[in-house]
Amino acid sequence: MRISRTLILTATVAAAALTLSSVPAHAVTLSPSTVADAYSVMLNTTQAKLVGIGKTNVSNFGVASSTKGSPDAPWLCDLSADTEIKGKGAQDLISSQVLSTSGKGVTTIAQEIHWFANDKRAKKAYNGLVSKIKGCEGQQTPTSEPDDDTSFSITTKLTNGEKKSKDGDAFLWVNSETTIGDLTTNFADHDYTTVRLFGNYIQIIELESGGANAPALTKKQMAETDRLTDSLGDAWRSKFM
Repeated sequence: MRISRTLILTATVAAAALTLSSVPAHAVTLSPSTVADAYSVMLNTTQAKLVGIGKTNVSNFGVASSTKGSPDAPWLCDLSADTEIKGKGAQDLISSQVLSTSGKGVTTIAQEIHWFANDKRAKKAYNGLVSKIKGCEGQQTPTSEPDDDTSFSITTKLTNGEKKSKDGDAFLWVNSETTIGDLTTNFADHDYTTVRLFGNYIQIIELESGGANAPALTKKQMAETDRLTDSLGDAWRSKFM
């Protein structure tokens, strides 16, 4: 569940500052020069500041490859604490993430490029995402009742749709707002995710605000994420297509 991930990020941010700056081993199917070209057009800290990432932050650029399946299937939403909706990812994955270490809650933005072997496979995976995103809708509640000794409630509100940028490029979006309330605190996890297809690539961009009393994402932050969905995707397409 996304909240669990946010809790881990909050608790280990000091360790993240030491580890997220390193680049994992290159995927065997991607040459060093290809990885360098990818790094030049991926999300950077300057762009991350457009969506509210603070001056104090840590960043991560990584390349991963799997001999079967995907290193990380695209996450779309959680329907409950133990039920999530994911799509099909590529065997080669390039990612860039910037995490704010200051301010209220935890805020992060990440870009993933799923690099499929050909256009046909990418389109098939994208069609699956189109279908699954439709399930990210309405108000969700836990599948089981809270423990008798703990008084809390979990509510997730989900919306989704399709947008077009000013230059006509289409992309999908999911907005997820999860809150956990108890007698002492209100924990929140707000996610705005976009999905875009071009050629044999699927781009996923996710903006997240999570933590105790974490503020909801603003319309301005989501609009900036939409613009990054277009500009980062266009930059990638110009470099590799």
